[in-house]
Amino acid sequence: MGVFAWLADSWLSGAALADGPLDWLFDNPVLFKPWPWKIFSRDNWNSFTTFLSIGLALAGAALLLLEQHAKRTGVKVPEQSARRIGIAFTVIGFLLYFDFFNPNTRYLQYYHRHELYHYYLGSKYFEEVGYSRLYACTAIAEVELGRGAQIRKRRIRDLSAENLIVPTTETYVFSDPGQCKNHFSDERWEAFKKDVAWFERSSRGSYWEGMQEDHGYNPPPVWTMTGKLFANLAPAGDHFFKLLSLLDISLQLGAVLMLNWAFGWRVMALATVFWGCNAPANFYWTGGAFLRQDWIFLFVSSMCLARKRKFVLSGAALTWSSLLRIFPVLAFTGIGLVMLFHLIRHRRLHRDHQRFIAGCVLAAGLLVPASIAVTTPTAYQEFIAHIRLHRSTPLTNHMGLETMVAHDWDGRMVYARDERLSDPFEGWKDGRTERTRAWRPVLIAINLLLVGWLAWALRRTKLLWVAFALSVPIICSVLNLTCYYYSIFLAPAALALVVPSIGPAYLALAGASKALLGRFYWIDDRYTAQSYLFFVFGLCLYYAYSRPFSLARLRAWWQGKPEPRTPVTPAHEERRDLAAGDASRAGL
Repeated sequence: MGVFAWLADSWLSGAALADGPLDWLFDNPVLFKPWPWKIFSRDNWNSFTTFLSIGLALAGAALLLLEQHAKRTGVKVPEQSARRIGIAFTVIGFLLYFDFFNPNTRYLQYYHRHELYHYYLGSKYFEEVGYSRLYACTAIAEVELGRGAQIRKRRIRDLSAENLIVPTTETYVFSDPGQCKNHFSDERWEAFKKDVAWFERSSRGSYWEGMQEDHGYNPPPVWTMTGKLFANLAPAGDHFFKLLSLLDISLQLGAVLMLNWAFGWRVMALATVFWGCNAPANFYWTGGAFLRQDWIFLFVSSMCLARKRKFVLSGAALTWSSLLRIFPVLAFTGIGLVMLFHLIRHRRLHRDHQRFIAGCVLAAGLLVPASIAVTTPTAYQEFIAHIRLHRSTPLTNHMGLETMVAHDWDGRMVYARDERLSDPFEGWKDGRTERTRAWRPVLIAINLLLVGWLAWALRRTKLLWVAFALSVPIICSVLNLTCYYYSIFLAPAALALVVPSIGPAYLALAGASKALLGRFYWIDDRYTAQSYLFFVFGLCLYYAYSRPFSLARLRAWWQGKPEPRTPVTPAHEERRDLAAGDASRAGL
């Protein structure tokens, strides 16, 4: 009864203290003040949620195996009971991503100041700071706010040179502040100083100083266009940032509901449990942030819209997602192969493919010019130059094939980090870069083999959404993404609809990633291990979906003949029936 009494008292006290309609929400002790009782303390709650993440994922995998065994043996599983369990898993998985909103384990007042510093200030003042001046302009603003002595002792990352951390005294912060201020009007400079002052007050200390040692403001101009729209609504402040952080919660919920709409509750449950339980894309990195889930909402929506035959909208959504984060463009690999095979066979594009392409062209034709108009005429040139610099800088939380081959024992962070340097990771980065360059031919060969395997898997596939989901391993092999972008693995959940055996392995992947994360102390070791885990799972996806290669199958496909007969399993029958149904509805 003590918990319920505390909840009631906290909600009521929050209402009593409210001065406006939203104050009751944004100042309520239940949501934003530390929860009492030992179980809710940071260490205890983190241990509990880690255990629950592994347990929920493995329990879901076990239930799927039992359900599949029941179907093979002719035992009827009550659909209503299964649906209730699936929805319960969905709710728990969704809340688990947020640690059930326990304020003891999340960021102070929930929102992620480090993320908001970059994305709020970077978009709001993009015309003035661009991609290279955010940290220097912040330091200059602090000097004018009376913190010159502290700034002289600080180090920041020089975003305009070699992307290294240097003392502020070696930049133009003190020698030529006009390199920053000349881009501002007097009014905008004063507004910028006030926003910087708020961030410094709310993040004072090493947390604040560490923000200027990150890698700057990185979103493409299309994201800047949207971010600027929201950022200009109000100055930096507690209630406003809580409101902005609600956008990502809404987008995550929207992605979950889109999966339910297009694929049903089973795929929704699979994806949500994965999202809540996986280690690379957990809350720590981008939770409580500002529009960091827009790309994944559009990415998932594109696949869902393709499943529902809304091909113009599907193409537009994938293009928009790509313009927000660039790397989703590689999802066009599988889609392009399906279109190419149809073009070769029929000497024309299918009508659905034409509609998809039209959506892509329409979205690009609207978003790119609009983003140039809202940002600056040179925004794309500056973005390309910035990303080239950023692309050549290895990060400890990078994941992918490149991370796997560039990681070696002597070059690990534990040995290569040198605190005597201005940038302690300079030697670690140089070593990674050299090893990556040496392994480049091998990387290219492996990626070409994977593209060939994807082509083999898709040679008879007519469903764009299947090609979409199967492109995810290619994205994560070709590119060295930061770990939080591995939320892209939400898409392969849909493949369990055509190959049910993928479902248990998919959930086991989430549980294994969480268990594996705690086995390593150093960050580069952690995410190299995660890279191996997800890369192997990607290979398993291709193996599960594609038929074994043979010259007879290749000749039959090339000649437009049926596949050579092989023993048919119940799983193959289910996949064949589903694919035939989707293809007949598509007129393919």
